[in-house]
Amino acid sequence: MKRHIRAAALTVCTAALLLHAAAASARATPEQVGRQIEQAFNTQDTDTLVQLIDLEALSREVMSDLGLSAEQATKLQEGMRRSLRTNIEAGLRNFTQRQGVAKFLRTGKQAGKTYSLVRMEYQAGDGGFDYIEYYVTPAGLIADWYTHTRGSRASTAMRLAVSAMLDKGSMLAALFGVRSVDRQEVERFRVFSRQLAAGDLPGAYRALDGLPEAYKRTKDWAMLRASISSHDEAAYRSSLAHLAKHFGDDPSVQFMLIDHYFYEGRFDQAYKAVSAFEAHVGEDGVTNFLKCSCLIGSKRYDDAVAACQRAITVEADFKSGYWGTVTAGIEGRNPKVALAALSAYEEAFQVSFDPDVLAKTDPYRTIAGTPEFAAWAKQRR
Repeated sequence: MKRHIRAAALTVCTAALLLHAAAASARATPEQVGRQIEQAFNTQDTDTLVQLIDLEALSREVMSDLGLSAEQATKLQEGMRRSLRTNIEAGLRNFTQRQGVAKFLRTGKQAGKTYSLVRMEYQAGDGGFDYIEYYVTPAGLIADWYTHTRGSRASTAMRLAVSAMLDKGSMLAALFGVRSVDRQEVERFRVFSRQLAAGDLPGAYRALDGLPEAYKRTKDWAMLRASISSHDEAAYRSSLAHLAKHFGDDPSVQFMLIDHYFYEGRFDQAYKAVSAFEAHVGEDGVTNFLKCSCLIGSKRYDDAVAACQRAITVEADFKSGYWGTVTAGIEGRNPKVALAALSAYEEAFQVSFDPDVLAKTDPYRTIAGTPEFAAWAKQRR
């Protein structure tokens, strides 16, 4: 039961791409901000997300080095304010459709800025995870955020969009790292931006190929391409392979490359990528579960059990830790371990498994004929 990470950059970016300045009634600590973000996503609370964003601080990040006039800057802020609620609501709908669950993990510092780290777990379809660092101002508001499946800050993506919107080819050239862009390239970026905003991932993915060749050689382009390719398995694998080939040693891309190494069966390398990512964000149930999955792939079943048990120790309510232990027990032909994990799951989540149903279900058939299963089943009949 190896569960890979799938890119989910749009959910969080769309949810708060256009933002609003709000005065908090009391200055929240970074930990309190993180818990407010968690609750707001999990309860579809648009108002809280609106109130948490510091538009002035974010707009400074977006407009830095763009050389906007005072009039242009004012119009930009007004446009962001007008579009705020619509975009947050759309992002929250997407989050709900993906059966997202947000969880605040911890606070930290990056380049002198304090952040609240929030993990997003997606339970629909293939599932997956994302981690977002929300940078918190001394006033207890969000000034910017870094999405690990995107590998960059929201303000960076917004700066590109603003440049195209204002028809500032010179700005796009600077941001793309090229000497100049022509009107056709500006228009192609506008098309990409419109398709991305509309949720047309296939169209946005194709439009990326029309951007300047110099930009297409950058890590930012490779990360962006991988982050919006989840609509198609072949595109996703191809994007990850490109990312690994050209930027595989970069610490900031290790989270995205875990899936790539799983696809290639390079479980030792996947384990290293998880460890590198964990060194940055800290340990949680997911990082231990991913290690467990890597170890199962390498057929190191005892080590896998230890990793998944650590996931449960760190987060007792993280269900994948229990299922990973069950999988390691079954694949390692250790029914005692698998059945103990099922019993622990029953106790933790107040459920009861029907042994007769399990015995007829893959993969439990492989342990259904063992003395251990017979004893475990007898207690439940």
